[in-house]
Amino acid sequence: MIKQLLIGILLVSFAVNGQRSIDCKAVTSKYPSDLSAKRLAAKILKDFSSNEERSEAAFCWIANNIKYNLFAYSDPKRKVIGFRYRDEEEKRRKLLAIKDSIVDHTLKTKKAVCEGYAQTLSKIYTHLGLENVVVKGYVRNSTYDIGNEQQIPNHAWNLVKVNSEWRIVDATWAAGSVINGRWQQSYDDYYYDIPREHYLKTHFPENRRWKFGSRLSREEFYSQPIYTTEFLRTNLELIEPLQGIIAKRKSKELTLKIKNLDSVQRVLYGISTNRYAQKPEITYKDSIGYVKVKSFRKSNRLFLVIDGKVHVEFKLI
Repeated sequence: MIKQLLIGILLVSFAVNGQRSIDCKAVTSKYPSDLSAKRLAAKILKDFSSNEERSEAAFCWIANNIKYNLFAYSDPKRKVIGFRYRDEEEKRRKLLAIKDSIVDHTLKTKKAVCEGYAQTLSKIYTHLGLENVVVKGYVRNSTYDIGNEQQIPNHAWNLVKVNSEWRIVDATWAAGSVINGRWQQSYDDYYYDIPREHYLKTHFPENRRWKFGSRLSREEFYSQPIYTTEFLRTNLELIEPLQGIIAKRKSKELTLKIKNLDSVQRVLYGISTNRYAQKPEITYKDSIGYVKVKSFRKSNRLFLVIDGKVHVEFKLI
């Protein structure tokens, strides 16, 4: 599933990405466009000296060179691949052939949905000698998804082991996002080595092993607010409310408690019935900002905006 940004309020914003240790795009952008996974891995092995750099370089190349196939994602007649097998060995061989076909098609067309991104990156990591896993699971894109628990996985991403540690990486979400119905390519390095403490705010693996000991349930995952990359990059912590659905009938106002909120930060809130963001009442005590929101009872969505960027989204019922 592709990442979607649905902005319904007027904001002026400036994007600032964190700096990584290597300029992988500067190097990999010079690679020929018709490389196979094996040849691409060979060039990365030559140009980068450590497994850390190689892991990030492969990720960077995929996210910057593969466009999201929005048509395939939206196609109601999407092909479902099925096959029969006599034993586990035949099953393994047929699954491998399907994965190889996905990788070949992705590299040939330079387009994919999440499965293509994940399988292609996995293939390159394997050629680089890096232990890796394709993870199937769940993600949420908008306030519509809050409380709307899905039963079938809707996304795929990767884990890669570097220096004996599993790194969580999502090349699909790093590649860009859908804005007002159109996919726009924009590399976001946050999704290389996603911090463990934020992982389950955005991704929920089908296999509980890849929850890394967390007891968070799928229902609880879906009940959270929507946290944007802009929020997750900061040291801000939402203390209250931790539920993404707010019953607006119970009160005419709502107080958001945010740890590490600074008084110099420009805080606004947006609601779905008002085109313009509004200024809340804010008080500060013991490193916590208390953001009081009013006049939202006729709306169905609430956005917390900090320094011109949407940080957290809630569903109002």
